[in-house]
Amino acid sequence: MSEGFPPPGGLAYLQLPSTDVAASVRFYREVLGWETDEEFAGFTAPGGLIGQFATDRPVATGTGPMVWLSVADLYQTLFRVVSAGGTVAVSPRLDGGVRRLAEVEDPSGNRIGLVTRARTAAPQTMLAVKDVEASSRWYQEVLRLTSDHGGPEYERLLSDGELVLQLHAASVEHHHAVFSDPDVPLGNGVLVWFGEVSDFDGVVERAQALKAPVVREPHRNPPEGQGNGPGHYEYWIKDPDGYTVAVAGPDGAAWEG
Repeated sequence: MSEGFPPPGGLAYLQLPSTDVAASVRFYREVLGWETDEEFAGFTAPGGLIGQFATDRPVATGTGPMVWLSVADLYQTLFRVVSAGGTVAVSPRLDGGVRRLAEVEDPSGNRIGLVTRARTAAPQTMLAVKDVEASSRWYQEVLRLTSDHGGPEYERLLSDGELVLQLHAASVEHHHAVFSDPDVPLGNGVLVWFGEVSDFDGVVERAQALKAPVVREPHRNPPEGQGNGPGHYEYWIKDPDGYTVAVAGPDGAAWEG
């Protein structure tokens, strides 16, 4: 294979019809992270595929061949599609139990397919808390999570773009019933575990700066001399509502030779 070229039969170049190059450049950059060049109407997609926004070709409105592009998070991508001037043409659907598909139209009207891997299940813990915004700030500060919702009643917190924690005001009934018993202290019997935390020492420092109550000081699991097991370090603290939060560094970080 020549340098910069795919193997025979592979996709080597892609022309996308465009009625407005500036709008196309913005759309594919913001929605899919392509490197775009408005001056020359060119782009480079992840994986090295190159191409050009072509103003002399008819828009592909859903007939004939359709390009399907891989995305990491279909839900978030659809929001970006709309905010960047596109529309959602066909809502997400499960295909063969292994992938989820959606169809969108870019600002020029080209029909584009989006595909992501279907997951069997993913933990998305929801905690009842007294002050959603204060709790959100705490988790953002200590664990460097990012807000995906915000507000006094409900919060979604992301790690590397994936939902890992939800916070809900304990006394507020949203679209479901209140799920927290007011007669039971918040945090009782619950351990919130965050694993594979690469910035373990940073978490310890930030939690100490916030004076988070310590349940277990940083320690090795398993203890020194007891084999490797996960071979990581752990730190157990309390969050503002009394939930025990266990932070574990990457497995093998404390490997014993």
